[in-house]
Amino acid sequence: LVGSHCGDELSKPGLVLTWLLAALGAPSAAIGLLAPVREAGSLLPQVAVGALVGRFPVRKGLWVAGALGQGLSAVAMGAAALRLDGAAAGWTIVGLVAVFSLARGVSSVASKELLGKTIPKTRRGRVGGIATTFSGALAVGIGAFFALADRDSVPTAVLASLLFAAGLSWLLSALAIGSFLEEPSEGDGAAGALREIIGGFRALRDDAVFRRFCIARALLAATVLSMPFYVVLAHQASGGRMAGLGWLMIAASLATAVSGAAWGRLADRSSRLVFACAGIGAGAVGIATSLVAGLELAEGTALAVYGTLFFLVGLAHTGIRLGRKTYLVDHADESNRARLVAVSNTLMGVVLLASGSFGFLAGTIGERGVVFVFALLGLAGGVAALLLPEIREE
Repeated sequence: LVGSHCGDELSKPGLVLTWLLAALGAPSAAIGLLAPVREAGSLLPQVAVGALVGRFPVRKGLWVAGALGQGLSAVAMGAAALRLDGAAAGWTIVGLVAVFSLARGVSSVASKELLGKTIPKTRRGRVGGIATTFSGALAVGIGAFFALADRDSVPTAVLASLLFAAGLSWLLSALAIGSFLEEPSEGDGAAGALREIIGGFRALRDDAVFRRFCIARALLAATVLSMPFYVVLAHQASGGRMAGLGWLMIAASLATAVSGAAWGRLADRSSRLVFACAGIGAGAVGIATSLVAGLELAEGTALAVYGTLFFLVGLAHTGIRLGRKTYLVDHADESNRARLVAVSNTLMGVVLLASGSFGFLAGTIGERGVVFVFALLGLAGGVAALLLPEIREE
C-alpha cells in the first residue's frame, strides 16, 4: 500500500503530468485528457475486472500484475518526456496513461479484496491511513523543492525523474505483494463473466444500503472535480508564480500527511461519520473559496489564503476517500466484496466522465461559480452519507 500511494503522489495528473506536458509544449487537448483518462480509464472496466478477480482463489497475482503495469507505464512516461516534445510527447503520454489506468483498475479491485481477506474490520482504516500519511509526507518535500527553487521553471529531467521514482515505487510494491502469503478463497470459476457483471449491477436493485452509498459517493465526487479550479483561482490571484504551485503542493501533501492516520482511526470507529463529515466540510470550504475569490487580495495574501483553503479541502478529500473505502469494505463480505467494489467504481467512472462537462461552465459562470456549484453538490453528498446506516462489527 505504501508503494502504490507514493507512486500516486509522484505522478498526480493534475500536478506533475499537467506541468510536464505544458513544459514540453503538448497540445491543450492532450493535457485536458490526462485526468479523465487516468480516472475513468481505471474505473469504467472494473465490473469486468471484479468478475475476473472473483474467479481466482488466490488474488495477489492480479495486484502484482496491476502494480507492474503501473510501474512500467510510469517509467515509459518519463522516458517519453526525455526523448519527445510537442504533440508527439503529449499523445504518447496520454496513451501510456490509458495503459496505466487499466492496470490501476486491476490493482484497485484486487487490493480491496486482499484488504478484506487479511485485515480485521477494526484495523482496515488504520492501514490505509498510515500508507496515506507516509506518501503525503514524501510529497511535502517535493512541494518544498518547487516552492524554494530559485528559478521560473522546472527542468524536464526533474519532472521525468519523479515519474521514474513513481515507477520504482510500484515495482517495489509488486515485489512486496508477490512475497505475501495469502490463504486461498473459494473460487467461483464456473460462473460466466457476463453473469457476474449482471449480478453486480443487480446489487444496485437488491441492496438498498449499497445503492444509497453509490449516490453519496457520486455526489461527493464533486470534491475531487473542484480541486483543479482551486488551483486556477490561486494561479490567477498569485500572478502565476511558480512558488504558488509549490505551496499548493505542500498544502495538499500536508493535508494528506497530517490527516491520513487520524481519519483512518476515526473510520475504524465510524466510517459513515467520516464519510459524511468530510463531505460536508468539503462543501463548506468550497463555499468559502467562492466568496474569497470575489475579493481583491494582494499577491502574498492570496498565496497564504488559497494555500490554507487548499489545505482544508485536502483534509476533507482524504477523509472522504478513507471513509467511503472503509465503509464499502466493511459493508461487503468475502462473497460479494470484489463485485460491489467493481460496480461502485464503474459507476464512478461514468459520473466522472459526465461531470467533466462542468468544466465548460467556467466559460459562462467562471471558476468561482464552478467551485460554488461543486460545493453545493458536496454538501448534498455529505448529507446523503450521514443518512447511511452505521456498520456494526459482527
